Parts: sequence; structure tokens; C-alpha cells
Amino acid sequence: MAIIQTHDITLYGGNKYDIILCPLSDEHLPLLYKWCADPEVLYWTEGGADTDLSYGSETVHQIYGGSKDKCLYFLIEADGNAVGECWLQKMNLPYVIELYDSKLDVRRIDMCIGEKEHWGKGIGTEFIGMMIDFAFYGENVDILHCFCEDYNIRSRRMWEKHGFTLALTEDLPQPQKGKFQYHYTLTRQQFMQNRRYIPPSEEIFYMPLSELQPCQLYISEGKLRLCREWFNKNDISKMDAIPVKIFEGKNLMLDGHSRAVLAYMNGFDSVPCYYDDDELDMAAYAVDVEWCEKENIKSIVDLEERIVSHKEYERLWRKRCMDKYYSNEYKRNTERLGN
Repeated sequence: MAIIQTHDITLYGGNKYDIILCPLSDEHLPLLYKWCADPEVLYWTEGGADTDLSYGSETVHQIYGGSKDKCLYFLIEADGNAVGECWLQKMNLPYVIELYDSKLDVRRIDMCIGEKEHWGKGIGTEFIGMMIDFAFYGENVDILHCFCEDYNIRSRRMWEKHGFTLALTEDLPQPQKGKFQYHYTLTRQQFMQNRRYIPPSEEIFYMPLSELQPCQLYISEGKLRLCREWFNKNDISKMDAIPVKIFEGKNLMLDGHSRAVLAYMNGFDSVPCYYDDDELDMAAYAVDVEWCEKENIKSIVDLEERIVSHKEYERLWRKRCMDKYYSNEYKRNTERLGN
């Protein structure tokens, strides 16, 4: 019988690194044994006073043997190397559960980078961002409630960088490595607000949806679901403007595909837009446009039939985008555009 109850979800992302979060399984137990036996690794992942802590195989089996209905375990790969593991689990601390309405889905993210040569390089910040996206887009979580102790400065900065707010500071019984445990929280509403950009009103103009060229092939149902929470069906002026860049004669959408599809589904034929003047990797966008042309995605209307589950979105789109940078299409467009 398997120790780890695995799942079928894989997440793709990263910026500085190619990050893949794949299902943790029994084949990864040798890595877990190694990381959990290393006192230097456990110093940062485990509380308590013991600075020379080391876990044996039986304890590892207990830690990672939880039900997949309550906890999803992922292996972290950075640029093809297994570097650690992370979890998204239903809140398991009774005193924290009591802080919230019983109808809310409250979860926590836990993580460990076991390969020490990868510490302090920003990998944690990148994959935690992916976990947060998955929690809200893929799992429809209401609140993320995460923890770190006061001595773990890197962890504290990481939660704050992702928009978490300090909700509670509790004293730890002494002696321990830390004096305080910090509780950081991020609600679904805060998550959505953090991703908004409101340009100056004088920069906003309206453009017909039929004249906007998409640069992606699929729409995540999870992203669309969150858009519905704030979308005003009666007033399109309340919609966040779509960033656009004129590229090779097209009004290219740089973002905002989900809300544009939602506008179309609600009967609007024009949406607020603004021109984005940031320097971007246009060779990558050129590949996206080529893909859209090959699959006859000429306007946002064509994406209505391409709404997929967030899990499928990761596989069909995010993975494809990660692979794009190694493709001949990208190399060709880089040379052509002088990037």
C-alpha cells in the first residue's frame, strides 16, 4: 500500500526559474528521508527548541501519509532539479478553525526547500505564488492562513511580498528557537484586489471586442469564476481596463482575457482599454499570436468555447508557455524582432 496518497495535479510557472510542482508520490520518499534527516533543513521547517532534530522513516511516513482529500502534496522542481516539497492542506489546527465561519474553506501552505544550495535564490517566492494561484483559481479557497516564526526572516518577507497580512502574533512557550509565531492571512477578496491595476482615467478608452487580438488559447474556468465575483453586469465602465499594445498591425491584448470573455458573455461589444508602454518580450507574444492564428483565434469571441478547468488550463496553456521559450518559434521571432 502506498504511503503517500498522490493526486493528478501539476502546476507550471516561475520567472527566473522554470518551476514545476508535480504530484508527490512514494517514488520521492528517498528525497524526503534525506531532507527530513537533515537538522539544518528541519531548523527552518520545524518549531520547538531542538536545533539538532532529525526524523526517521516512520516519522516521514506519518508526516506525508495524510489523506489527499485534506492535503495535496507537491514535489518542487526548479530548472529540472528536485529541490523540495510543498503542501496545500485544509486547516488542521482547531484553535485557528474556530476563528472562522464553518462554511469557509480555510487552508494553509507549508513548504520545505531541502536542497540547501538552492536556499536564498528566490525559488520559494516563485513557487509559493503558484500555490496561491492554484488555491484561489483551482480550489476556490476562501482564506489562506499560513505560519512562520519570528526567527525565519525569509519566510516572513515571502508572505508579505505575496500580499499576506499579519493577523495574529502568539507567544511561544520557552525555551524555543522562536519567541513568537506569526499568523499571516490572505483572503480571496484580497487576492483579487492585489492583482488589479487601475490606470489613470485619462488613459482609458473603449475598443470593440472584435478588434482585440488575444494572445492565449484557453480560459481558466477558475479565473473566470473569480471575475464573476466582482463583474458588474450593468456597467462596463466598472470593469478593469484591458492592457493593449499595437503589435504588427494588431491591437494585441497583453492580459485580461478572462474579464474580456466575461464581458462578451454578458452582451457587451466594447470594453475599456489602455495602452501599455512597458518593455516586454515581444518575441514571446509573437509566438502566442502565431498559435492563435493557427487555431483561428482572431478575437475574444473565439475563446468562449475554450473555457477549461484550471487543472486543464495548467496542462494545456501554462505548460505550453513554459516550453515556448525553448522552441524554434521563439528563437526565430527573437532574431526577427531583435530581442
